[in-house]
Amino acid sequence: MNFINRLKFYLVGFILGLFLVYSLFNDREWNWLPENKIKNFLLVNPIKINIEKSEVININESFSKKVFDILLNGNILFSKSETKTDTKNYFFEYNNDTISIDVSFNDSTCRFTSFNNQNFSRFQSVNHIDTNIYMDNFNFYKVVEKLKKKYSKEFINDLENYQLNKLDIENNFKTINVNWNKSNGFMKANPFYTVKINIEGLDYEISMEKGNKKIRFKRLKKINH
Repeated sequence: MNFINRLKFYLVGFILGLFLVYSLFNDREWNWLPENKIKNFLLVNPIKINIEKSEVININESFSKKVFDILLNGNILFSKSETKTDTKNYFFEYNNDTISIDVSFNDSTCRFTSFNNQNFSRFQSVNHIDTNIYMDNFNFYKVVEKLKKKYSKEFINDLENYQLNKLDIENNFKTINVNWNKSNGFMKANPFYTVKINIEGLDYEISMEKGNKKIRFKRLKKINH
């Protein structure tokens, strides 16, 4: 067999192999890739920010959305990142916005260090407050929406008691508002969340538990104002 024919057979086999790999893995997340491993690490550990007391008011839903838009959708620029030290500093970019975050894989410390041209101190002082940047409601919804939904018997009973059904939850799930004071989203196994949802003008509180690629709805109760 001459070289041209061997090359044709090779290319046909290579292309068929690509189709086979794609068909087997197209529904899977590529969590083993370095960029995705870093992003997943940041999502399961609290991201600290050391900010001046006068600027704490700026750490709001809008700020959190900008941060997590970049974190979830952006790329890590490894050429601008510092990865040779024990505490790494990763540089993210998305839609002309940039952030940088210190990450220590040894003690699971993550610290926000810059947003565009604004730098944040790594050191605490009497003029600074050390706090967390929690995921905004929209990005939280986008993350949870991808998960398979399970409903406990208690949750189904709660729905019946309030004359609601699963469709009411699914159709209004975009209205969720996370109560981070009641939630523990940084547990290594089965983190839980408490969220508020609005259905036909009424507010309800949902308790949820996150598992491996699924979210389990545990309890539902009406919020009386």
